[in-house]
Amino acid sequence: MAEWKSLLSSGRRVESGSRRKDEKPHITAEERRRRQEAVDYARASVGLEGFKLSEADEAHAERFINGEIDINEFVKVRRG
Repeated sequence: MAEWKSLLSSGRRVESGSRRKDEKPHITAEERRRRQEAVDYARASVGLEGFKLSEADEAHAERFINGEIDINEFVKVRRG
């Protein structure tokens, strides 16, 4: 897990609570690319272990990739 998190360490941080709900996220194309690479890496790693992300996990990952949530919210333990 630390490996894919390190892909994001130099990226611009987007605070999840710092914008209105109707406001679009502000991340650069480079940051979006980094996030996509990190999610792809994590997805492949999980796949190598014989698992597949649920639809809810895929949707959560898309929110991260699109800049709707930051890394802290993305890796926070979720229930259900």
